[in-house]
Amino acid sequence: MTTEHERTALGGAHRFVGLAENLERHAGTPTAAEPPNVHGTNRGYGLVFFNLEKYHLTTVISSGLRFQPLGAEPAQELACTVYKEQAEAARHLVDLTAEVLVQQRTFLVPDQIVPNEQPLLPGTEFHGVLASGHPMFAPEFTRFTDPDGVEQLQVFTLLPVTLGELNYILDNGVTALRQQWARFEVDVFDLGRPSVA
Repeated sequence: MTTEHERTALGGAHRFVGLAENLERHAGTPTAAEPPNVHGTNRGYGLVFFNLEKYHLTTVISSGLRFQPLGAEPAQELACTVYKEQAEAARHLVDLTAEVLVQQRTFLVPDQIVPNEQPLLPGTEFHGVLASGHPMFAPEFTRFTDPDGVEQLQVFTLLPVTLGELNYILDNGVTALRQQWARFEVDVFDLGRPSVA
């Protein structure tokens, strides 16, 4: 038996007319997709890969979280932008975070940290992600509105953060970390970057 909220989450696809074109306008050309049942059972979302050749960037975006009963209003999807050769790592980060949201039936809020005890990517110090607006794309990428201007979807960009940066956030806040990133001219799209804390 489904609840009223679950029926609302599953219905209303008309609210997202133009979403694919909006994502493509900002993230570039779609180059690949991974279906929800890639591992057998339906995980509740797929993944779409976009390529922005001009900047040598790949953005992996979830597709389907918006129909899951996560309690988010407006609905949510996740994205991670990295250099093209690091696309598999971005896929892993989006998949892992989306899986947590679906399993726990929860959602993200701006500037939320999703920490992990172990490194999220082998051979790195990235122990979490920061749910953010996109550092490069226009605000229309993050906040998708219908033709009437009503916000229907938020696309949270996952910015990987190191263990040191997680601790820095706990002590000083997210704004202070962003200032550190700016001060040291950190390239947040590079998963080989050094930690600033």
